[in-house]
Amino acid sequence: MGDEHPLAGGGARKLRTDGAQARERVLLAALQLFVARGYHNTSVREIAAQADVNSASIRYYFGDKAGLYRAALYEPVREHLSDERAPFDAPGLSLEQALRRYTRKRLLPLGGGELILLSVRLRMRESFEPTGLLDDESLKREQEQRLLQLLARALDVPQGDAELAALGYSIRALTAYPYLSREQICRADPALFATPGALEVWVTRLTSYACAMVEAERQRRR
Repeated sequence: MGDEHPLAGGGARKLRTDGAQARERVLLAALQLFVARGYHNTSVREIAAQADVNSASIRYYFGDKAGLYRAALYEPVREHLSDERAPFDAPGLSLEQALRRYTRKRLLPLGGGELILLSVRLRMRESFEPTGLLDDESLKREQEQRLLQLLARALDVPQGDAELAALGYSIRALTAYPYLSREQICRADPALFATPGALEVWVTRLTSYACAMVEAERQRRR
């Protein structure tokens, strides 16, 4: 019996390793298909085929399609979600400092792997094709409100101002572009993402663009 224990333990570790690899293949396949086609236009059978597993494996690891979708939304970006709860608009910060913090928080996942980038893109898809399965919408709305409050203070206008909302959408769009067009950007100029310090270059440039947009809005209102 004593001689069998190491072999049994080794076999168990191998099964866990194989299982973890299969689970990650399922998660990657699901993210690729959900991002490309959406939740309702993607079937469990298609995900299983792309991941090279059977449908029973998806039920085993994730319960059902909705459970798999939630895992795709949350698991790769869990660490970044905890960072996102930290305020970017602390008292005493200038507009440029606050927008830099906001931009960095939004762009940090760009430094992650494929699963993280796909998960962020899937969350963006949720913005215009909601499934009701994203459970942290309140956090997203809170961050949006914080941005609008920051802009309202900078421009000295009411927060309910319609043009202010348009400015907020435009600034958020700045930080969405690197995710949505990353593949095209990498093909055209790989150095924009691959070089050391590339993320900080993006943060600096997009922050300056956001500040310029606020200043343009200030001038327009005069």
